[in-house]
Amino acid sequence: RKENKLIMGIGHRIKSLANPDKRVVIVKEYALKHFPDNTVLKFALAVEQVTTKKKSNLILNVDGCIAVCFVDMLRTCGAFSHEEADDLIRNGCLNGLFVLGRSIGFIGHFLDQKRLKQGLYRHPWDDISYLNGNDM
Repeated sequence: RKENKLIMGIGHRIKSLANPDKRVVIVKEYALKHFPDNTVLKFALAVEQVTTKKKSNLILNVDGCIAVCFVDMLRTCGAFSHEEADDLIRNGCLNGLFVLGRSIGFIGHFLDQKRLKQGLYRHPWDDISYLNGNDM
């Protein structure tokens, strides 16, 4: 906080400890029950314990939860060595996963707007924040 740096995968505008994101609950419970190792997920949940003491909406968000579970899965699925899994992560596979989810959601939103014979929603430009490499 002192350095004004964000922790990717932590924080939500609406969801909080009192109003948890059900998607996170489902993904987290599935991973804890079915994955042979949850080292990264457990680390993220420990970070969440610290961040939520500062502000209740600094929770593990759905993108963060999917990312840490995907890392645990890659490292333990048997298809990759730990080093190969880490290479995939360094090469941006989590970014691809993030974009894929957003693309599917955007397509669904677009098709629903067409079905309802409505124009595509455009968010006001003055309410959009942009980050550059110096902001991270």
